[in-house]
Amino acid sequence: MKRILSLVLILLVGLALTSCGTLFVEGGSEYRQGMAAFEQKDYVRALDLFLQAWRINSDFTEAKAMIPVAFNDGDAHYKQAAFAEPGDDPEVLDRIAQAFTNLEALHNLARQSAFPGLAATDYSEQARQANQKAAQRWFNLARNQQQGGDRLDVRAAVMMYERAKARDPQNPEIASALQKALDEAGVTLMVLGLGGSSFHQRVYSDIKEGLKSNRFVKVVEHGNFPDTGPFVGSLELAITWARSNDVDFVLEVQGKRSASPVNTEQQVSLPSANPRFAGIKKTIGYTEEEQYSYRLFDLASLQVVKEDELRRNSGSFAYTVSYVPAEGVRTLHLQGEPKENLRYVTSHIEINSTNAVVNELRRDYYNISTPLEVKNQKDLTQWLAYYRNTYPDFASFAAEQSDKELFYAIEVAHIRGTEDYVILGNSVSEAMQESARNSAIFNAQIRTALDMVKAESETVKEPSYRYGTDIAKAIGPLL
Repeated sequence: MKRILSLVLILLVGLALTSCGTLFVEGGSEYRQGMAAFEQKDYVRALDLFLQAWRINSDFTEAKAMIPVAFNDGDAHYKQAAFAEPGDDPEVLDRIAQAFTNLEALHNLARQSAFPGLAATDYSEQARQANQKAAQRWFNLARNQQQGGDRLDVRAAVMMYERAKARDPQNPEIASALQKALDEAGVTLMVLGLGGSSFHQRVYSDIKEGLKSNRFVKVVEHGNFPDTGPFVGSLELAITWARSNDVDFVLEVQGKRSASPVNTEQQVSLPSANPRFAGIKKTIGYTEEEQYSYRLFDLASLQVVKEDELRRNSGSFAYTVSYVPAEGVRTLHLQGEPKENLRYVTSHIEINSTNAVVNELRRDYYNISTPLEVKNQKDLTQWLAYYRNTYPDFASFAAEQSDKELFYAIEVAHIRGTEDYVILGNSVSEAMQESARNSAIFNAQIRTALDMVKAESETVKEPSYRYGTDIAKAIGPLL
């Protein structure tokens, strides 16, 4: 009957709220929080908030109405759990202890409030006994779990001791046993990163981050162990130092990033949009690969308990250029005088269209502005110096200079099936000047690309991918 009346009262209060609201009422915030707690069956918090609202505003009708509802519903709810059959199940004992704890808190709030009509009772002794009983049960289970067990058993015991301490926090026997179990359950992992100046620090921080959720694992850096000579490596020194400094595991991680050069050619037809000449597409670059390996040493057994190797392609970088090469040289009598060593290419199109197609292939040359550093456009060394000073690395050079379609060092075109030759310019002299400029730019770019690739391929770099968290995940279950 009491429950029905409570529900009716809640309904009436709800109707009142919908009609006037509590948004701008003194104590309204506390009241609304109390209603939320009440709906979640958190009756102790609900009663506390309703009492706060009433103290702020003694005329707050809705708050006053909810105080006895929260007390009575909470009293019935907590008593149902508190007076359950205890048995020997620690989870049941835990629920009983918590119910008595809540019951005492609820009645204590009512007793201190001086709100009329609340029949408060003292449950402090029953709460104390229930908590001690639950604590003792958890303590006994933990002690049995810990005795003669391995590290996992001890860790399970830790959680049981913690359940016991939560019920009886002032018990010195529980506190002492918990600390002893924590000492037995914990391990120390020393990280040794081999792979560059900052590699160790990055691996250490990643491993530490990856294992931070495991409270039983302490991650430390290697100590400042002395160098004992060239025949003793870093790992041996680390293990020696670790064994004398209460370290349980040593994790050795090695990493490097290496490059493999690429230099290939393939046959193409140029220009690509309107193929007329046989050409070559040249690709110069390198592919990068990151390599990681790790070994986890158990110092108790002096055994490797986990090891693996990881590889990852970290990128490909390429400079490409397509060009029409000269087929050979000829001495020709052109424009009234003989010219020796004129480089030629065979044209498959009629004589009047050849220059137009060639100019299409030279457009990329024409679009190359002459920098101030290059005083003589036909000087290969000046173009080389310009490219090397302009681009800090191969990737930036390739990104800006790739994918050009060019004529390379050609002065004349031979019209297939005839004895006719077309000067690739307004005069032989102009064609030779243009050919020399094109040759200088082309060779400078090729040389720059090759030199940069060689330098970067011979340099061992630190890996960029952070494998530390992956390694932490792999070794976590073994610690």
